[in-house]
Amino acid sequence: MAITIRKKAGENDVLFGSVTTAEIEKELAAKGFSVEKKKIHLEEPIKRLGDFTAKVKLFKDVEAAIQIAVQKEEEETNA
Repeated sequence: MAITIRKKAGENDVLFGSVTTAEIEKELAAKGFSVEKKKIHLEEPIKRLGDFTAKVKLFKDVEAAIQIAVQKEEEETNA
């Protein structure tokens, strides 16, 4: 399973804030998967653009990995 999250980022690809488990839960729901955010585990907070992996605890002793691509949110330009 792979999801893409778009966030605002500044210089050196550092995010304004971080990617939260609630945002991951929302993206999974958009793909038809119902996963509680408390079952999503990040090794460390996602605070920059790039590719990351989160683990989802499905059942006792059963985990799934989710690939998360964090990309820069394009700013709207008024031309």
